[in-house]
Amino acid sequence: METRKQPQSPRTLHLHIGIPKTASTWLQSKVFPSLDHLRYLDCPRNSLFERPEDQDSDRLMASVFKRSSHIWAGFGDTIFQHLVGDRDAWLADGRSLLISEEGIGRQGSRPALIAAHIREMHNSAAAWGFDQINVVCLYRRQDYWLASHYAQMSDRNPNPGQADFERLVHDVTSPRVSRYGFGMLLDYSELHNQLVEVVGPEGLLMLPYELLQDSPDLLLHSMLETLETPAEKMRDIISGTLGTTANVRSQDGVWRLRRHRVRRLAGVPLCSWPLKPRAKTIELTPEIARQVREAYAVGNRELADSTAVDLGKYGYFDFAEPPAYGG
Repeated sequence: METRKQPQSPRTLHLHIGIPKTASTWLQSKVFPSLDHLRYLDCPRNSLFERPEDQDSDRLMASVFKRSSHIWAGFGDTIFQHLVGDRDAWLADGRSLLISEEGIGRQGSRPALIAAHIREMHNSAAAWGFDQINVVCLYRRQDYWLASHYAQMSDRNPNPGQADFERLVHDVTSPRVSRYGFGMLLDYSELHNQLVEVVGPEGLLMLPYELLQDSPDLLLHSMLETLETPAEKMRDIISGTLGTTANVRSQDGVWRLRRHRVRRLAGVPLCSWPLKPRAKTIELTPEIARQVREAYAVGNRELADSTAVDLGKYGYFDFAEPPAYGG
């Protein structure tokens, strides 16, 4: 008698596109490791690619998404084997997969390239047992993101301070400089539109970081539900992780800058201090905040309409000051 194979349960490849400064480290350390119904890969390490920039970042998905999306047709099986191991063993495992990687999110300045990668990745994923790809992404109000990003990177800036921060804001919001370059990283509406074209609205969860500060249980419930988490496990994670997200470097619109990195040669500190005292803080003034929000207000309104999320509550396009969610 012929033995028929039992059909496999549908399996999903979940991608957490970790846009920087949106609690990715907290999700990767406190939430995602608890999802034992999935196989979870936290920032898979690179040993496939050999350009100097690949070795510097040591992030596999970052290296992949920097390249042409055609890589999946020619090299997709090798990438998946590097991620999950032997194909037959992985197919027998039966679980869905979650990959979390900020390096994907940093490619948000090229949303069409992210979408092209996910489209081609889906074609390769079918041979590894995946029926669909879902995308989870948090984003953050652009003016707060820029201030937080600037503060975080200040330890490698030779001359940080208010004037330099305002120069960055000007560049990011100016169409003549970086609004359609680096500034596209903060164009969440375009990222949403591109991803919906690939995975459909049912395969995409995009939520504001501010919701984590305002209603963490609601954000966690939405995210865990998208990740197909059993109800009992959802309750355990939500009750066990609330109140553990803080990494705050700001207060009342003022961000503390990091201390300057000391360069060393053979363990000996090198003299690399600036000639004048370094600034200790920057301020996100109402004028700067308005400049940033005006640059993204139209897209933010479209995103709010598309996702039915009240972004006006968090000041994404309403210039009355909302509660501040710094960090």
